[in-house]
Amino acid sequence: MPVPHSPLPSRQRGAGLIEVLVAVLVVTLGLLGAAGMHVRSVDFTMDTERRQMASMVATELLETMRSDTANILEANGLPKDKLGGYEKQAGDDMPSVTPNDCKPLSTEAAKRVGCWGERAKTLMPELAANTDVLEKFSVTATSAGIITVTVAWPMKKGQCLDKDGENDEFCTFTLRSRL
Repeated sequence: MPVPHSPLPSRQRGAGLIEVLVAVLVVTLGLLGAAGMHVRSVDFTMDTERRQMASMVATELLETMRSDTANILEANGLPKDKLGGYEKQAGDDMPSVTPNDCKPLSTEAAKRVGCWGERAKTLMPELAANTDVLEKFSVTATSAGIITVTVAWPMKKGQCLDKDGENDEFCTFTLRSRL
């Protein structure tokens, strides 16, 4: 039995090709979106990793300071002037140390802060290449006895996920606690 042909076969030509092209376009747009999400997830992962390292470095110094409260705190529990040698303002150079100062850890507070900076460089490799960022590290105290430890690390311009509007070439992590 013969199959009847459509009365307008010439109008149907190329319809399959157009459908394929539209499907390719839709799939391409979907893949581009997925690639964009992947790039952004890598940024979030790097930021999270750096924040974890900064948290560990800040906590490490705070615990070192807790082991030396006799030199840091007055009898009333408030911090001594310049935190007994541990104070480091942002913008100040990190105290210089030799490897012998850090193993075993020196009893001198300023050298302990210098060893802290060296430890930060081993945990966060981008600090070794950009030592100017160590100047942004700080250890301060308020009159109420709150110790603030700030750690910074370099990022590509605009990639710090917690931009404060002041400087977007580095990120900071701040830990506040009482001894």
